[in-house]
Amino acid sequence: MPSYKLFGETELWPTPEPVHYETIAERSALYDWEIAPHSHDSLIQITFLEEGEVRMVFETEVFELPTPCLVMVPARHIHGFRFSPGVIGHVLTLPQSLLGELLALSTDLRGAFDSLRYLPLAGDAEGYERMRLRFEQFHREYAGRAPGRISMLMAILAIVLIELARAGGIGTERTPQDRIRHRVERFAELIEAHFRDWQPVGFYAGRLGVSAQQLNASCRRETGRSAQAMIHDRLHLEARRLLAYSDLDVTGIGYALGFRDPAYFSRFFLRRQGVPPSEFRRIHAGRQSVP
Repeated sequence: MPSYKLFGETELWPTPEPVHYETIAERSALYDWEIAPHSHDSLIQITFLEEGEVRMVFETEVFELPTPCLVMVPARHIHGFRFSPGVIGHVLTLPQSLLGELLALSTDLRGAFDSLRYLPLAGDAEGYERMRLRFEQFHREYAGRAPGRISMLMAILAIVLIELARAGGIGTERTPQDRIRHRVERFAELIEAHFRDWQPVGFYAGRLGVSAQQLNASCRRETGRSAQAMIHDRLHLEARRLLAYSDLDVTGIGYALGFRDPAYFSRFFLRRQGVPPSEFRRIHAGRQSVP
């Protein structure tokens, strides 16, 4: 699966701004209004859709996005779009590391950007108009050279991010200690590097300098999942991706994910997905082929 800086590119944008802005038409028209599934290693993308028809792929799910709406795709997640020709919309791309600076005084919101965020605006004329004016101002500042330009861009971006975080129901009462959050974030990074190795929870705990019991408690507090469940979640996600986007057969996918027994891989997938791997692949292929 391709992993880009911006879609179709392998280098960061050439301009010095810490955030990139473009209209959907600027890039999508070059690709016949279809952005094939891909991911970004360390970039977050916010898409403001004003008018048109939009079909979105997120990981292995395909769904329609009624416009107007605002959607945020977190780093390292596969996504793609099919737009109707002439769709009206805007895309902001920012490094994941910029979140810490933008939300320095709202650390309780940072966890909101680990998953897909969606803010529907259809039927909310006032909310849509506010968002339209924000993106219009962002576009104007981005294209201009007025004093304080970067500060203004960051201020508008922070407002948009907070709107997205609130849309998912993140509340001020959810304020876990920073060290717990950081521990779970580091654990997630280690899972990314080692999930195919089938390392025990104790391996990860040792790398983090805590006991397995402490790591489990931290994970349950932050995510509601045990440490082992988080490891299995990542294996399940990768299995779904490979079934949906690779040509490997089911046995090959099991081996690629460290399963020594193909039957065990099939049971693992069936238990978590509710259908066998081959059936999931068939269902996904049918969804992708719908015009």
